[in-house]
Amino acid sequence: MLVRLEIRDFAVISNIVFEPGKGLNVISGETGAGKSLIVDAINLILGAKASRNLVRTGSSSAFAEAVFDCSAINDEEFRNALEESGIEDDDGMLIISRTVYESGKSVARINGAGVTNQVLKQISSCLIDIHGQHDTQAIFDEATHVKLLDRFAGDSCISLHKEYLNSLKEFKDLVLRIKEISSSPDYLERRRDYLEFALSEIEEAAFKDGEEEELHDTKKRLSQNEVLFASLKNASDLLNQETSYQTPVQSVNQAGRELLKASQNDESLKEIAERAQALALELDALSSDVDKILSDRNYDEGLKERVDRRIGLLYELKAKYGDTIAEINKFASDARNELDAIEKNKDILQDLKKQRSVKEKELLDKAEALSSMRKEYAQKLEKAITAELSDLEMPDAIFEVSFVRREKAKFFSYSGVDDIAFRFSANPGQQVRPLSAIVSGGEASRIMLAVKNVLSRVDLIPTLIFDEIDTGVSGKASTAIANKLKAIAKDHQVLCVTHTAQIAAASERGFMLSKKVTDGNTETICTNLDKQGKTVEVSRLLSGSDSESSLKLAEDLIRSFN
Repeated sequence: MLVRLEIRDFAVISNIVFEPGKGLNVISGETGAGKSLIVDAINLILGAKASRNLVRTGSSSAFAEAVFDCSAINDEEFRNALEESGIEDDDGMLIISRTVYESGKSVARINGAGVTNQVLKQISSCLIDIHGQHDTQAIFDEATHVKLLDRFAGDSCISLHKEYLNSLKEFKDLVLRIKEISSSPDYLERRRDYLEFALSEIEEAAFKDGEEEELHDTKKRLSQNEVLFASLKNASDLLNQETSYQTPVQSVNQAGRELLKASQNDESLKEIAERAQALALELDALSSDVDKILSDRNYDEGLKERVDRRIGLLYELKAKYGDTIAEINKFASDARNELDAIEKNKDILQDLKKQRSVKEKELLDKAEALSSMRKEYAQKLEKAITAELSDLEMPDAIFEVSFVRREKAKFFSYSGVDDIAFRFSANPGQQVRPLSAIVSGGEASRIMLAVKNVLSRVDLIPTLIFDEIDTGVSGKASTAIANKLKAIAKDHQVLCVTHTAQIAAASERGFMLSKKVTDGNTETICTNLDKQGKTVEVSRLLSGSDSESSLKLAEDLIRSFN
């Protein structure tokens, strides 16, 4: 969950620190104080497009940093994303920051390491989900409805959809090949030439599984040995290089003999003569040892060049036939099979059409199974959302999931054989209509909250943010929304930007944003409300005052949610 958010030089915010906790955290405050700027800063953390307009006047950059406690997250997708990006959480903590400069460019970091915006989005999307006015528009988009239904149905439906997509790809590949052969009489001849060339190229290279790793290890070792060999060679040359017709070893040996001769006439020179003789012997042994090491190492100066050429060849084959040696060799195996089929089958077109018929039946079976599973879960989703809408002061609302079988000419789509859309009726006697026909902002907000609440039960994302979802909602409906948010907060950390007293009263923690003008500059202040401060803020939202009667109403309202 989000444990700390720091925002600096961000629009009207100079510097605030926001520290939400578990449960329902509510952000309220004056109009224009910057409540939604907190959501904007979190959106930036999530990878939203950066803009120079975010930088506070007079500052060179805007900065947002979020600290997350990830110790309780068991989402496999999240853990894989961290591993693939080479990011380690620090005792379960993850620090994500984004800096936006006056030029409009931005830099994102996770635990201090710079990351691309793609990595930022992939990881942060597993941590926070924001629901606001833009989400209401997304729910209006019928293209999203099948995804929401699959998400509600869970892994079994998502897996079946993936199987359907795999079969759809295979079916389309067959249709494309039939079209190519039918439209081009010499297609098979060109296909044969291509396959024979590819097969020859792959077989000549003869790469084996695991060879790529071996090549890179060899290259690394050779690079290290190259430096080592050069040092050993230089040492050998220095020891054995002739200077004035003598090597250093010979020179020291001769010096020892001269000193020994001199010591016969002067006993005091005997010790130094012996030292010279010992040094000559040690130097001779050193020279022999270095030469032996050089001989044993047997450094092959041409091996590195051969390894580089083979790595280059592998990269060429990977660019043509697959991302790994296994995929390249599979391409070769498939090419052999296809060449055999071309040689053996005089009428390959007829064979492909038979394959297409088999694949079409397989695809249809999976599509029908997917359709049946979706219809089963659609009934459960209808009941769940209708119950939610009843809780949200819409007892007569009807929510339906519509299935329309596609035309035969456009039968197999990405999503399946059905066009799936949500339908809604707010009052008795009204016909169910598309969600896009809803005019009331209050109805739209409550439908969005109902959908999100149902989906949050199967959602692994720990933190949910609701940005002014109470817009256009009456006081009674606001109480229902507050209760719904409080229910969601039992399983998730919830942050809610609001302007209604009921939601502020339901909070476990309240935060108030206010404006202060100093020396002509507007600044936003974030106050963590204590018990008394929360009562005063609820009173302000109720009546705009802190009169005794208003404060009493605020206290009663707060107690009603406890």
